Amino acid sequence: MLTLRLTLSAPPLALLLRLLLLCSSAAVGLLLLSTLSHALEHPGHPGGALSGLAWCLVPLAVTARLSAALGDTAPAPEARGGLTAAGLGPLRIALLAARTAAAPCMLGSALTLLVCVRTGTHAVPPSGAVLGLPLPGPSLPLPAALTLLSAAPVLAATAAAWGAREGRPPARPPAPASRKTGATGHESATASREASTAVPQPAVPFRKPVAVLGSTPAATEDAHAAPQGQEDRSAAFRTGLATGLLLAACGLLLARLAAQRALTGTGPAAHAGSVMTAGHTPADALAASLLPAGWLLAACGLVLAGPGLLALGGRLLTNGQPGPARLLAGRSLAGEASWSGRPLGALSAVAAATTALALTLLAGAQAALPGPLAALAALSVACCVVGTWLAVRSRVRDSHVPLGELLDRLGAPRRVRRSVTLLRAAVLTTVFVLLAAPAGALAALPPH
Repeated sequence: MLTLRLTLSAPPLALLLRLLLLCSSAAVGLLLLSTLSHALEHPGHPGGALSGLAWCLVPLAVTARLSAALGDTAPAPEARGGLTAAGLGPLRIALLAARTAAAPCMLGSALTLLVCVRTGTHAVPPSGAVLGLPLPGPSLPLPAALTLLSAAPVLAATAAAWGAREGRPPARPPAPASRKTGATGHESATASREASTAVPQPAVPFRKPVAVLGSTPAATEDAHAAPQGQEDRSAAFRTGLATGLLLAACGLLLARLAAQRALTGTGPAAHAGSVMTAGHTPADALAASLLPAGWLLAACGLVLAGPGLLALGGRLLTNGQPGPARLLAGRSLAGEASWSGRPLGALSAVAAATTALALTLLAGAQAALPGPLAALAALSVACCVVGTWLAVRSRVRDSHVPLGELLDRLGAPRRVRRSVTLLRAAVLTTVFVLLAAPAGALAALPPH
């Protein structure tokens, strides 16, 4: 009942994420059942079924990432405070998030089961022929179909519980209770009035801590912990940026070589782009071709390079003698790079694939268009990536609320907040273009 109430009272973004999760779960179930049907129709060629099952892991992984984003955004921070006050601890909130994400996935899997599975001689009307989808022809074993369809709900529930346990911190710290501290009503009112009229002190510049007489080793280690953590994060960002760019370059080169081999006829499969279809090309072409492997490697490289490039953009804003707007924008971007860097890289990979297809069509070159199941998988991945990006931006926007309130209390003009927002948007757009444009221009599509 609590899950139903939270679903009905959810904001529009959470409802959109649930709808995307339902559609993605249905698409993943259709891909898995088509792989099972292919394995039943070709029992002597298990390689095609295994390769198709392996490539179903890609939409399954992005569905799990979308579920983790849903677990992070639902319940909302305000609702989490009320649930915590009602006695729900972190474990029960994680279980609630798991049920919230598993419900749309189970509904999507049930819809796929109703459409695809045919029992006995009572066949479902050929709705797949109208949609152009090669639905399974023979009767599928119900236990195997249920096992495959349960993969998406179980994985989504696990990812949502993990995302809820990592959940965002509350936007405002709770007020101290006067009963526990023993303060009277007059003292608590005086304290609240003094807290409301207090002027925030300016930030003290960082100075390297030194050991003084009487200081404990624990205090000195705590003073060293903050800059050491920042240095570790910067090193991790630099390593991720270098590794991601290297993987992206290797993936694009591998895809280009595979496309040239397919064009000259020396490759194992000339139409590797439509591997997921059952009626256009054999399923063994996926295992023999390196073209989809190059695409996947390049996409992983863009995802890994996203946080490092975003942190680099924030650091470049704070170089020299920055003003207040540049300083706030640069530090906020460097702080949110670990949140929104990888979703931005995944969004850049989707934009690069769209750009490559658009450039090929505009140039008038012939390319082997993907079959219906491959198009369905690509559409599912793109929708999940966009939904994850929207959820991450919602989290980042909530994290900027205390900064806006602080600027209002300090009496900062509105143009400072507008300048910070514009600078952040400009850096995000630049990073997005730097990742998507070269990859889209250099990506290779399977020749016709």
